[in-house]
Amino acid sequence: MTNFRTFILGLAASFGLPWLCLIVLPAMQYEQLTPVAYDKDKDGVEGYFPPAPVNGQGQLVYIREGCNQCHTQMIRPVQLGLDGWYKGWGQDQEARPAAPARPSVLRDYLGEKYALLGIQRVGPDLANFGWRAKDKAAIYQHLYSPRSVHDWSTMPAYTGLFKLQKIQGPVSEHAVKLPKKFAPPAGYEIVPTPEAERLAEYLLSLKKDYPVPGQSAAVAAAPAKK
Repeated sequence: MTNFRTFILGLAASFGLPWLCLIVLPAMQYEQLTPVAYDKDKDGVEGYFPPAPVNGQGQLVYIREGCNQCHTQMIRPVQLGLDGWYKGWGQDQEARPAAPARPSVLRDYLGEKYALLGIQRVGPDLANFGWRAKDKAAIYQHLYSPRSVHDWSTMPAYTGLFKLQKIQGPVSEHAVKLPKKFAPPAGYEIVPTPEAERLAEYLLSLKKDYPVPGQSAAVAAAPAKK
């Protein structure tokens, strides 16, 4: 009986402690978080951290289409010897240095209904994709025909987020620009649906590499480069 009780208690601790430490306590801590003001003299930045929430409607499309199955939105602590923020990943597009700047922090996800950390990195991390993306047009092309951008891409084509329509008068300013090999039949055009627009806006809003107040950061917050 004693051994059985010890086994049950050990089993409960094996599952209960990780659940408590990895889910319950972080969730309780997250509920207490509020934006933090920057100290201009110490941080070199004005305003609040994090500066702005992501596009919530687009996030729902991102979830529905399963994008978080292949893309993470989290940079792990460099102490693990895995990765970190690097120049060239976000708003700073210079060559990648030897040392990373910072990992993700809990407040990076403040204001989001869901923190989409992801499951595995089949594709690149998207935590600060908003700085790397050229514009909506480039995102539309990548969503509709990934292999028209990179012929080696394993990303599925999200054609359901677009519609093929006959050109009536001038070509739509939102029509997806595609190489001839991937272009629609003559007289037709591919245009994004409202859901594709919301998803593109969400991806452009992913800019989680602002400096953390009170911490030295190699990546300084600045207006996006055009």
